[in-house]
Amino acid sequence: MRVAVFQFAVNAVGKIPAVMENLLGILLLNALSKAAGLEVVDLTPPPREGEVLSLAGIPETDEIREAAMRAGARWALWGGLRFGPESQPLIREMAVVLRLVSMEEGLPPDRREFLFRGLQGDVRTAHLNVDVGALEDLVEEMLLAVAEVLDLNRQELRLNRIGEGLSLSDRAMVYFVYALRLLADPEAKLKLYRKAVSADPFFSQAYINAGQLLLGLRRYGEAMRFLLQAESRLKGTEAEPDLLNLLGVSAVNLGMWEEAVRVWKRSLELRPESVEVLCNLAQALAMRGMSREAEEHYRRALDVNPDSPLPWFSLGKLLVNEGRHRDAERAVRRYIELCPGDPWAYYLLGTCQMELGNREEARFSLAKALQLDPKGRVGELARRKLEE
Repeated sequence: MRVAVFQFAVNAVGKIPAVMENLLGILLLNALSKAAGLEVVDLTPPPREGEVLSLAGIPETDEIREAAMRAGARWALWGGLRFGPESQPLIREMAVVLRLVSMEEGLPPDRREFLFRGLQGDVRTAHLNVDVGALEDLVEEMLLAVAEVLDLNRQELRLNRIGEGLSLSDRAMVYFVYALRLLADPEAKLKLYRKAVSADPFFSQAYINAGQLLLGLRRYGEAMRFLLQAESRLKGTEAEPDLLNLLGVSAVNLGMWEEAVRVWKRSLELRPESVEVLCNLAQALAMRGMSREAEEHYRRALDVNPDSPLPWFSLGKLLVNEGRHRDAERAVRRYIELCPGDPWAYYLLGTCQMELGNREEARFSLAKALQLDPKGRVGELARRKLEE
């Protein structure tokens, strides 16, 4: 079941409300996905120039429902936070209003209220202490309320997973939230992720986020050293397959093909149904001309999740390179159904159609690729094919 989660409105501005809003949001998203097994769409807006914009008022139900329907959700979850005592420099409580609404016409939203007293914050200094264990208890209460409204089986909830992968150190968690939500500068983010793991050496999600950030910055050697340290500390935990996957990405980009394949295979031993790792391994095999083995891994990924776009696109590219244009066309069409705005997909589709002799269809697909990327690499390739 897909649930859209929106940013909570707050009755105050500043770092303390922003951190608490995001702390609650992270734990709630974790609880909905890991403890309740829901497919969660996070519609919290990204920070602008390093600053999170807070909502001053709770949005109207019609506005929420419209946005959730665009995201393909069956339910929407939103609400507000009120910090108190009001007009006082010291914050000692946070009242939570939780709202849930179905996408079915005519059904009113459900409203629940909770109170959290596990924080001490000073708005004058931005100093904050949070009882993270008590915050997990609050999220458990909220999750049970969600389960009641969504008619989930309470006995099937894995409440012990609410904080899985997150930290029980309040200082580490605050560093983590600042890095994740409140800063845009990559170097500042990295510094705070490192502070988070220094405060809590077993904070797996901080390692994973920092590793992903380093890989995105193409600092592959630094990423590998950091991830090796994380893997040695977190060996045998739930996070190990994710760390091994990132290690594989760093290794393959450093030219260490054999090492990349080794760690990806190890990751699959621990989590055989990881679509991302299956696709990473398939791509590595394709790099060495092992097309049959690569195709097997892409199809394994599709067996795990037939609605995952990545293996459809990657399989389509592989089949185009193999000259199997009819099979490639089917794969790319399926990818376009899932991701209709990707210019590369229309370029690949047009290439297949051209090779199969369907020139009018090919021209339409190539024109679509050009329309979606008029000044980019894909648009240029499509333009050349149209001029042939």
